[in-house]
Amino acid sequence: MRKKLHVADDTTLIITTYNKPVFLELVLKSVMRQRVLPCEVIVADDGSKDETRMLIERYQAQFPVPLMHSWIPDEGFRLSKSRNVAIAKAKGDYIIMIDGDIVVGPSFVQDHVWAREEGCFINGSRARLTEKATRRHCERRDAHITAFTSGLKRPLVMVRMPWLHRVAKGVSGIAKIRGCNMSFWKKDLVAVNGFEERFEGWGCEDTELADRLYHIGVRRKNIKGLAPCVHLYHPKAAENYKTHKENIAIREETERLRRTRAEKGLNQYL
Repeated sequence: MRKKLHVADDTTLIITTYNKPVFLELVLKSVMRQRVLPCEVIVADDGSKDETRMLIERYQAQFPVPLMHSWIPDEGFRLSKSRNVAIAKAKGDYIIMIDGDIVVGPSFVQDHVWAREEGCFINGSRARLTEKATRRHCERRDAHITAFTSGLKRPLVMVRMPWLHRVAKGVSGIAKIRGCNMSFWKKDLVAVNGFEERFEGWGCEDTELADRLYHIGVRRKNIKGLAPCVHLYHPKAAENYKTHKENIAIREETERLRRTRAEKGLNQYL
């Protein structure tokens, strides 16, 4: 007898990626074993080559829910644009967003859906896998990672402890925002015009989005003890930091002007 699927009909999962098909395969495998599935999965691809496209096509044939490939041309680091294009395509009223190097535990989607709340966006934690352990899991195409996995840093993050969510509220405000594990009501993203596409290169686009959400009264909600996930190891590319000062300046401007909408954002694709 085929196992009955439990699907959150109003929830879309967006996975960002760029030329890391092995990582993406582990992420997709972890999504396939969710206790509660999203109604669709959208891979927000910032210009990857054909290997990523072929991987997604292969998984589309076996995925339990619709798996979409949202691709934009490779014009440099355009994470904000790739996310906005995917958000515009999303059918769900609620959007969970992870990076393409985040392997999720079986309760990940279920916990985001359970914890969501009007007037809030969610920010979660992640464990870290060492370089050696990441290489081992990639070679074996093994997406099964638990608190007892060898080479895991911050293993308690992988232990689901719902009671902890009620007593450990974690960091408040926009400090230490983690764009790799967040979720939002789509209407709130539309209200602030999504991610700011003036950001080029690494850094600040997720925190600046949180700033604008705060400016319209949408607050952060942490989910300590819920939504376990792990970050696969990869070295930080030096070129990611070339535009970091410019990105900081954009974010400081948003704070100073109490800007509520991205100048170049989501409305281009709606």
